[in-house]
Amino acid sequence: MTREILTIRALNRATLARQMLLERSDTGLVEAAQFLIGLQGQVSEGPYQGLWSRLRGFRHEDLTALIVDRTLVRATSLRATLHLHTVDDLLGLRPLVQPVLERMWQSAFGKRRFGDNDVRKVHRAGVKLLDRGPMTGNALGKALQEQFPDGEALAKSVLLQVKEVLVQIPPTRIWGSGHAPIQTRAENWVSPPFERTLRREDLTLRYLGAYGPASIADMQAWSGMTRLAEDFAPLAGRLVAFEGEDGRVLHDLPDAPRPDEATIAPVRFLPDFDNVILGYADRTRILSDERAARLVATRSFRSVLVDGFVAATWSIAAAKGRARLTVTPFRTLLKREIRDIEREGRAFLQFMQPDMTCDIVMAEV
Repeated sequence: MTREILTIRALNRATLARQMLLERSDTGLVEAAQFLIGLQGQVSEGPYQGLWSRLRGFRHEDLTALIVDRTLVRATSLRATLHLHTVDDLLGLRPLVQPVLERMWQSAFGKRRFGDNDVRKVHRAGVKLLDRGPMTGNALGKALQEQFPDGEALAKSVLLQVKEVLVQIPPTRIWGSGHAPIQTRAENWVSPPFERTLRREDLTLRYLGAYGPASIADMQAWSGMTRLAEDFAPLAGRLVAFEGEDGRVLHDLPDAPRPDEATIAPVRFLPDFDNVILGYADRTRILSDERAARLVATRSFRSVLVDGFVAATWSIAAAKGRARLTVTPFRTLLKREIRDIEREGRAFLQFMQPDMTCDIVMAEV
């Protein structure tokens, strides 16, 4: 059976439509976080920036309120990185990605950096410390190091992030907070039940709804999980299959939006490590291999989408009542593209620094 071939541009427009980047959505904050299966949260401002680019009328205080009232929580999940999730998603996801966390801890630390310590004893000691009150990661590591001098403090504090669902809580990790994040166990922060179910089948369907059309390898890259072909196979009758230009099989939900590839895509500013970029094994639907290498070289994934694709990076410097947004393009931009970047950039900068005078600088290619 011949499959329809989706061009890179068709994939791009489908992805932007799902990700609310083709047109800002009126979806509520909780619904958006749930639909996206979390927002990358390595950087405190990341979820705020990502939602501003996706939701119409987004305000800092609305997201902060949902973090303070414990509706949304930030913890280690997908790819063993920090994400902002609904409570149901976080507690449902963790058992599914737990092998990923364990594997990555062993790779990064293991006995070489953990020392000749008993994992269970260090774990129990860490739980006792955290149950006395929230702690920063450094404070937790230092306290554990005093009890278990062999090995590195960091290996012990990260072990607790792996063995427990540690939630980073206010007043840290909210807009305007510059403090080191404090964390506590989920059991000390959210309401029971603490075991919530997220079926692998449902996770697969939700991933395709938010990130499709996508390959099995794409979902594995997004989640860090492996052997997902076993999860896709039983769903074959509920999915449609396409081919990429390179022959890859791309799975999707039958009724998911797949706009015409000629659909106009507006300029969008993305935060560091946005999942629309990191959610695929093959990122060429939004980021060329050449530009991916440049992002890695500059150690910045703060990206500007032009015509749907990463075409620049951005940075903000603020001092003495003035804020400057610098956009560094990867290619020569058309005059209309520069105008669009400046218009969207000014709105973005006013969101980021509402009480400052704003300047936009276009760097040379």
